[in-house]
Amino acid sequence: MAEKIERTIRLLRDLGRTADAEPGKVIRWVRAESERRCADGDSAYLGDLGVELLQCHRAEPRAWQYLHTFDHLFKLLAGVCGNGDLSQALRLIAAGRDAGHDIDRLAAALLVAEGPRTGLAAAVEGSGDDGDTFRACLVHELVLREGTLARRPRIAEWASSAAMRRHPLGWLPLELAGFEAGWDQGPPAIGEADREIRVAPGERPAWPATDVSTQAVADAVSAAVLNWAEDSNGEIEARVFDLGEAVTPENILEALAGLGLQCLEAGSVPFRLAVFGVEAYVAWWILFHAALDGSAYGRGRHGAHSRLFAWRSLAALAGAAEGASPQEVWERAQQCTWFGFDAESPWYTHVFWDIGLVAVRPGGESLAVLAATDTD
Repeated sequence: MAEKIERTIRLLRDLGRTADAEPGKVIRWVRAESERRCADGDSAYLGDLGVELLQCHRAEPRAWQYLHTFDHLFKLLAGVCGNGDLSQALRLIAAGRDAGHDIDRLAAALLVAEGPRTGLAAAVEGSGDDGDTFRACLVHELVLREGTLARRPRIAEWASSAAMRRHPLGWLPLELAGFEAGWDQGPPAIGEADREIRVAPGERPAWPATDVSTQAVADAVSAAVLNWAEDSNGEIEARVFDLGEAVTPENILEALAGLGLQCLEAGSVPFRLAVFGVEAYVAWWILFHAALDGSAYGRGRHGAHSRLFAWRSLAALAGAAEGASPQEVWERAQQCTWFGFDAESPWYTHVFWDIGLVAVRPGGESLAVLAATDTD
């Protein structure tokens, strides 16, 4: 086995070093050999190769091929961990963490999504802050797919620990809310636009409003889409306004067009601006999938953190009090009037995924806007 691993490492190391190296051919061969070993039940081979790949990554952190291959190996292990291979998966998680690979979120997501989910209680054994992110992610990946931890007493016990409460994911409820349960069922129906107008250059009607955005508020509003800008070519606009005239479903279009939003700046020609009413749970679904599905060039935030970021954005858009519980956030969100908007303005790329969300807060005298766009 050592000889086969040495050959594999040598082939991967030569990528980019020799003129006759064929990256596609090498990667295909490495994957095929790993898949054959996995099918034969040789999880030790995958574990040993994974450790070697991480050592190579540590020596050459800019070389892409090592982590690319490692992630494929881990996905293979995750798919068969119920057959006694969890120890090798946990070995690679610890080794990946030591090598500086951001493995915890991905590993938890793969173990729950790809594997049979048996024997996972062993994954929360042990202690130490270095493994708490993995354990916390595992908890909420399971909650997303099973709705509750009622059938997993050992994991539920860890989920009630001080370590879990200290982790950012500890804020999330340990049961899915009813509106969250359809997160994997496809987008909810939104329907046709309620109204639309044409926005022409230099002719936007002014709306009495004061921009009260702060950087902290903007970051919270845009939590679900920050990866669009961090990992790709995304643009984000997140703003909060106090309004001099209350906004209603009848005048929301005129208000949006008159707030001075960058995303609605007219170019040289008029553009269409349409608005449609949505329910709070639809807003949550949009935010959750913005984080989960990722950007044009970046992969998503996986289930556990996508859920957290969706809740954070929802809370900030709705104007929930700092430190509010999930129940309080949801009650506040239901008191708001929610709209989606679609704009053919130059700011939106109309290539990958565009978002336009508005939360009109109770009383109609304040609103928050989240706009995001990304392209390849």
